[in-house]
Order: sequence, then C-alpha cells, then structure tokens
Amino acid sequence: MKVYIQTDIEGVAGVLSFEDRVSKSQENLLHRHRMYRLLTGEVSAAVRGAKAAGADVIYVNDSHGSGYNIFFEELEPGCEIIHGRASRHATWLPFLDKTFDALVCVGMHAMTCTPRANLPHSKWEVNGGQVYLSECTMAFALAGYHGVPSVFVSGDQAIVAEAREKVPDVRAAIVKEAMHPFAARSVLPGEAQRRIEAGVREGVAARRSIGPYKVPGPPYRLNILDSPDHASEQRCLEEDVTGDDFQEVFDRAIRCSPWSRKRGSQEVDGYRYPDNQAP
Repeated sequence: MKVYIQTDIEGVAGVLSFEDRVSKSQENLLHRHRMYRLLTGEVSAAVRGAKAAGADVIYVNDSHGSGYNIFFEELEPGCEIIHGRASRHATWLPFLDKTFDALVCVGMHAMTCTPRANLPHSKWEVNGGQVYLSECTMAFALAGYHGVPSVFVSGDQAIVAEAREKVPDVRAAIVKEAMHPFAARSVLPGEAQRRIEAGVREGVAARRSIGPYKVPGPPYRLNILDSPDHASEQRCLEEDVTGDDFQEVFDRAIRCSPWSRKRGSQEVDGYRYPDNQAP
C-alpha cells in the first residue's frame, strides 16, 4: 500500500510565527532549527501511523519554503523523502498519481483571512468563487483528481474545520487552538505526535470509506487570493487560468504565481543546469 504525506510547517504545534528567511542572526537560526525539529517529530509520527495501518511505500513531501526543513537523519525509517528547492519542482506534489492509496497532510494552516486561525495564508478561488481552497484542501483536490482519498489532516482548529467541511470523514489531529494569527494554545510535542500517529493509522485504515475529494468541473477556473503580508485578499494572477484538466490548470496557475515563476527551471543560485543534461 502506498501513502503520500504532504507537509507544511505553519500548522505544527509550537509554531506561532512565519519563518524569517532574511535574518542571519544566531538566534533566528536556532529558532528555525527548533521549528524544523518539531516538524520532523510530527512527520515521523505520521510515518509510524501509516506503517501501522499497513503502508509499505511512503513518500514524504517536504513542501514548506525551501523544501529542506525536515531533519533527514532523524525521520522515522520506512519512508522516502522528496526535498530540496520546492519552488523548482515541475509540479507542487511530485510523484503523486493514481497509484497511491491515501493522502495524509501534516502541519497544515487555514486559508488567508480565516478568523481565529494561526498563520493563515493562501486561498485558491475555484470557478469564480464556487469553491475556496486552502493549500491543504487544494492538496485534497489534486489527490482527488487522481482518485486518491485524503484521509488525515493536522493543524489548528480552523484548518481542521475546513478539511471536515470538504471531507466530512477525514481523520484529524488538532494540535493547537489558535487565538489569532500569531498566538495559540499548543499541546506539547509528545501529545501532538500521539494524536497524529493515531489519526493517520485510523485514516489510512478507513481510506476506502472516505473516498476522494472532487471539485466541481470540468471546466475549471483558478486564481489565488493573498497579499504580501497575508492580511488581505488580492488576486495574485492577472487573469484566471482555465481548462478541462484540473492538474494541468493548477500547474499553469501556480507557475504564474509570484513565488513559483521559476517552477520547473534548472536555474538555482545563479547556475543553470543545461536542459539536455538535466537529471
């Protein structure tokens, strides 16, 4: 059985502020590494839960920011990890296809401007507002397009509520109760990991009764709502991206976004790998 684990960091217990990728101070470096260790613990718990439910192939997608946030050598054995320069991957969820049996989402956050949510940002507008999706439920939609059920989510109470609105039977672990965007009441790491392991085990076991999440269509029309400070909703794309293949429409839309315009490029740190030699 194959399980795909999609990860982010804003929904991890104990993470209460956006990552500062500018400051070079020792204090900031230590703080970031501390948050990466908390993420690694929660992802390891998800791997344990998937293995307990019978998964023998587990892919972990390190999808936050740089795509290099999970402490590789500390991760629970029995999985493979997709990591490194996530903004250059050809697609947002590499390798996810119809051969997988379940999608698991760890460390998720609510969509931008969600009340009483910790670190909300990003909001996908589908078909002119027929549906709105967070990064988490967009992962649900992409998995569902390939016939893969989304069986588990962890994060604060706001993202769990949205996930259950889209997939009522999804299993969940609320690991923090958000008070506002930059404060929450978090459970301790051991309890967060216990909830995640148990929820993933139950969700993967129940995958056939949960079923894939499908957005209305075709046709599909996508745009992204967000702002530089995540405090308001602004359209990030000048025009909606449209088409009949949901995966292809999503891939075109995200390549147009301000943070993903080099998606699929071989250019990194000023060096461009020749296209005919690209791995």
